[in-house]
Amino acid sequence: MTVKPFFYDITLRDANQALATPWNKEQKEVVFKQLLKLGVQGIEVGFPAASEMDFESCRNLAELANKLGSQVVISALARAKDSDIKKAWQAVKVAPKPRIHVFLAMSPLSMKHVLQMEPMAVRTQAVEAVAFAKSLVGEKGNIEFSPEHFGDCVENFDFVLESLKQIVEAGATTINLPNTVERYRPMIYVDMVRKVAEALPKNITVSVHCHNDLGMATAATVESYFAGASQMECALNGLGERSGNTNMYEVAVALHNSGVEMDLNLGEIYETAILTSKWAKVPIYAKAPLIGIEVVSHRSGIHQDGASKTKNMKKGAYRPIDYSLIGRHENDVLTFTSQSGKTAVYEILNHNGYPVELDEATELQPILKEISEREGELPDSRILEVFREKCCNLNGRVIFHTIDVIPGENRFVFKFHKDGVHCEESISAEGPIEAALLLSRKIGLPVELNSYNQSVVSDADKLWAGRALSEISLSVNGKTVIGRGVSSDTLVANMRAVFGGINKLYG
Repeated sequence: MTVKPFFYDITLRDANQALATPWNKEQKEVVFKQLLKLGVQGIEVGFPAASEMDFESCRNLAELANKLGSQVVISALARAKDSDIKKAWQAVKVAPKPRIHVFLAMSPLSMKHVLQMEPMAVRTQAVEAVAFAKSLVGEKGNIEFSPEHFGDCVENFDFVLESLKQIVEAGATTINLPNTVERYRPMIYVDMVRKVAEALPKNITVSVHCHNDLGMATAATVESYFAGASQMECALNGLGERSGNTNMYEVAVALHNSGVEMDLNLGEIYETAILTSKWAKVPIYAKAPLIGIEVVSHRSGIHQDGASKTKNMKKGAYRPIDYSLIGRHENDVLTFTSQSGKTAVYEILNHNGYPVELDEATELQPILKEISEREGELPDSRILEVFREKCCNLNGRVIFHTIDVIPGENRFVFKFHKDGVHCEESISAEGPIEAALLLSRKIGLPVELNSYNQSVVSDADKLWAGRALSEISLSVNGKTVIGRGVSSDTLVANMRAVFGGINKLYG
């Protein structure tokens, strides 16, 4: 396909009529403005003949488009009846680009049992309705026609195709092919779309409108684009009757990933999804593609390892896109369960402001795994709690209690336990860290200082944010560890780091 996809939004009509509490005039205006921000090219604003409120709402949005100078197509739905068509035109004619969307069912089931009409009578009604609509819009607007339940027209496809040719001659320039109820595999529908696209004049826009009854509306819509349909009829958040309409975000991103250029502001997708959920009072399913809260989460160790190794790449090991594409500024979120590995521990601790090494995460992982088997998924706060207990202020052969500085004497008095015995030692030194190192030799647990760093715990760790974090690298007999200490008192944080490092080295 060389034609850019034309995104025709049906949230204000098809989706709105499926809400438990449909939007009023003012609420529709809020959604409409968000659609303009998203950059859709066409908006079906409603069904003016349905009620006076819907008529007023449609006219208001057409006037708003005119006021804003927007070149978006403003479309109103109408049955193949003169009264509906007149009402639709009255509602949208003020828009810069008005459209009347006429529909009439053409499937054998619908014609026989719903319309209770003979096929030729249906064709005649459709052609006459389009001709009447064309007489109203003239050169000002255009006509779209939908053979409702097109997806069910496998048996009478030739009849429908001939009808569509006559409808085009009557004045329709967009032929929309609704998969009104999804019943079969997508390619049956897609093949029908291809045949229509090949049979109609090249200046006619072929459109697709898919419902999601079997969960394949996105697949059917995306493949229909490559079969010759250039207008994508979609809804925000996939809202619509029953299990919904084609989700606009999924179609847009799938086409983007396939190298298709489009005039949609992809960066507005995530904000639009959140707002639409709020306005419609329909929660976003946690696992909903692209926008669900869970879709950036990784829990299994293998997935976490791959996600960590590709976290700064546009193409991740276990994600379809760089989520910043849709305005979602999080890519790979690692959480800890009994199925998680050391990578999750490493990433979670570093994310929360504790720059640990991978070997430290490896030591902590089995402890967290055992806890998770009892408690389930561990929130970051629980992991940090265990980390502080096991890796900061570490207990072992020596347990630090207090350090007193004797003013003017360069002397430091330590109170601690060693091998279960309470001790008190006085050390003369230039500073507290030197004093702690001298103490380690005096009590028979000598260590060498490699490096020292003190920082502030980041705001990511909400419980301990702003406290001093000391990290001291110590070694003995070729073994090197990092001792850590956290405290609101920087001196205490340093001592906890030294004593913790001693315990790591001496078991």
